[in-house]
Amino acid sequence: MYVPGKQLVTADALSRAPSGPEKSTENETLEDECRVFVDLIVQQIPATKTKLKQIQEMQNEDLTCQQLRQYTQKGWPDHQKTVSEHLVPYWSHRADIHVANGILLKGERILIPKPMQREMLERLHQGHQGMTKCIARAQQSIWWPGVIRDVRELVERCDICCQHSQQKTEQLMPTPLPVRPWQRVAADIFQWEGGHYLVVVDYFSRYIEVANLPKLITATTVERLKVIFARFGIPETLVTDNGPQFASCEFAEFSRDYDFKHVTSSPRYPQSNGEAERAVRTVKQMLRKNQDPQRALLAYRSTPLAHGISPAELLMGRRIRSTVPVPPKSLTPRWPDLKVFRRKDRMLKEKQQETFRSRHRAKNLPVIIPGQKVWIRTSKTTGTVRGEAATPRSYQVETEMGTLRRNRAHLTVLPEPTQQEVNVTVTRSGRISRPPERMDL
Repeated sequence: MYVPGKQLVTADALSRAPSGPEKSTENETLEDECRVFVDLIVQQIPATKTKLKQIQEMQNEDLTCQQLRQYTQKGWPDHQKTVSEHLVPYWSHRADIHVANGILLKGERILIPKPMQREMLERLHQGHQGMTKCIARAQQSIWWPGVIRDVRELVERCDICCQHSQQKTEQLMPTPLPVRPWQRVAADIFQWEGGHYLVVVDYFSRYIEVANLPKLITATTVERLKVIFARFGIPETLVTDNGPQFASCEFAEFSRDYDFKHVTSSPRYPQSNGEAERAVRTVKQMLRKNQDPQRALLAYRSTPLAHGISPAELLMGRRIRSTVPVPPKSLTPRWPDLKVFRRKDRMLKEKQQETFRSRHRAKNLPVIIPGQKVWIRTSKTTGTVRGEAATPRSYQVETEMGTLRRNRAHLTVLPEPTQQEVNVTVTRSGRISRPPERMDL
């Protein structure tokens, strides 16, 4: 019996006849939105339809991709231990792996099967871009477990990238302070206003001598050195660069005759003769700023250095008289406290070394093992390291032109070819050429 609702004292849930099942469209709307989103992802993938079809076919043939596709459709196991061994690397990414239009994706990136990974790495490195950009390209489009590691290895093993990479700055290598003055000296030749000059500097005292060279030949250089040696004595070691005046047989005969050891710095690396290079800069500043170079030299030799002692005091054990008035008593010969001097010199060098390291993020390059292939930056050629040279951070490198001595900064270690790269040739343009594979019919 029908009773109007307003006359019911107690509400009755069965008093109203249902009007029939409502057609819920929520599920259909969600499916449509997911389908649109998936289509949008596939459209944004930076690949042609032909390449996507090729990847899809390779995924269908690959056993790993087949099992991944099953897991995405039926669900992953509850525990990692129940997953096949070759699928373990995918376990931590299982929430992001899905299928869109028949293609396996990891998020918005295409999951590349194993047979195509080498090809994709070569495509990423086309143009020989750096490590960061190659990784960025991979993160934008493709994925497989360890793709970033593989990209790093590829770039690090690329000969062309190694040849054109920027060499890291090495830490300073301070020269040990000699035991006594004029034991170890450095020499260099520089040009100023059309003339050539010889600079000689003492490693212990930083005392500088300058001599004019009327002719830029070995005989004139030897004659000027003889005059300086007659004034201060013959040093045990003379450090120079590899200029023709110092590399001649005549100069070698001079070193034997005067009984001193002649050490040359690394070829084409003036920093290895830093003491002489710094003395040249100092002398050039004197010549640029002063009309009387001899008075400028006098001022330099009598001025205390950073450790508080002048070059003249360290070399001769006395102050030298200059145009600046000093008490006569202070000109009396008196050796400075060498222990204090050595301690201050060591502290100054350590501070300079630390400042240089932090400013340039300097780090020593790895030692090269004999037998390793290297790229010689100065001569644009390859060679094989035969061993270390006598000077620090220098190596003997065997090339087609003969054996060269080069500083570590000029050498880039080339990666050893892997088994896959033994029959691979890289053309000048960077294209990888492999021998054709022929069927044995």
